[in-house]
Amino acid sequence: MITAYKHNHNQEIMESPVDSTASWINIVEPEREEIETIMSQYNIPEDFIKDPLDSEESSRIEYDDESGYSLIIIDLPVVNKTNHNVLSFITIPLGIIIGNKRIITICNEENEFLENFSRQHINLKYHSRFALNILLTIANHYNRNLRLLNKTRLRIERNLKNNVSNKQLYNLMEVEKSLVYFLAALKGNDNIIKKLFRLPAIKRFDEDEELLEDLVIENKQAVETTELYTKILESITTSHASLLSNELNNTMKTLTLFTVFLTLPTLVFSFFGMNVPLPINAHSYISWIVVIVISLILVSFVGAFLWRKQKL
Repeated sequence: MITAYKHNHNQEIMESPVDSTASWINIVEPEREEIETIMSQYNIPEDFIKDPLDSEESSRIEYDDESGYSLIIIDLPVVNKTNHNVLSFITIPLGIIIGNKRIITICNEENEFLENFSRQHINLKYHSRFALNILLTIANHYNRNLRLLNKTRLRIERNLKNNVSNKQLYNLMEVEKSLVYFLAALKGNDNIIKKLFRLPAIKRFDEDEELLEDLVIENKQAVETTELYTKILESITTSHASLLSNELNNTMKTLTLFTVFLTLPTLVFSFFGMNVPLPINAHSYISWIVVIVISLILVSFVGAFLWRKQKL
């Protein structure tokens, strides 16, 4: 899907035909025919269009001398729709093509924040400011989603205190996986911010300084928060692994003690059951009581020994 925008007489952003008058062209999940149309109509390099559609593409900045276009690829967070058990995120690339008095954004999924841009008072003539606004919005999205992930983690942690189950551990793993995606993407975006104004097609104005400062602060906060939450999750995972190991050791210890205490009477009764004469009289019930007493004495002795060793 291709949507084009330009300024009207009141300097408001409005939809326009996909032609030479369009200042901003937003491309979402394009078909092959749409890609060829954009490439031929605006003379854009093929890799500038196709690379942002690759989910494995890393963040980078590239400039093409022949066409005069600059390509910025950044990662933005989106909800992982394949996981319905817990809130988790993945990151996908977003391409920003700047040059020849127009801006082209391209992504393989719909983005609400780009749609909101069309309703904001943004001057499409200032390409650097437009790119900074997109980066700042994405950084804000990371911080907002980090708060959501932290709430999810706290809920899972409360459930783990009541009952440690595989489902809760899998959910915790999904949250940790989201943080790994976030950290890799944010560090890549940080490199983009540092290199942004080195492109020939992007000029830096005095009015952009405050916006750039806000962007650096927001992105740095997102990186630090992600690193903090990742360390917390690693600590939680390690602690629960230790607790599970400790519970397993206690269970094995209890079962071992039961085995020992049940084996001792069996040994005594087995000894007197192998044609060995019973104490006192073979036909007296007192002999049976004597055998039981011997078993109890042996169990008491072993129990006292184990208890003493445990205290030591």
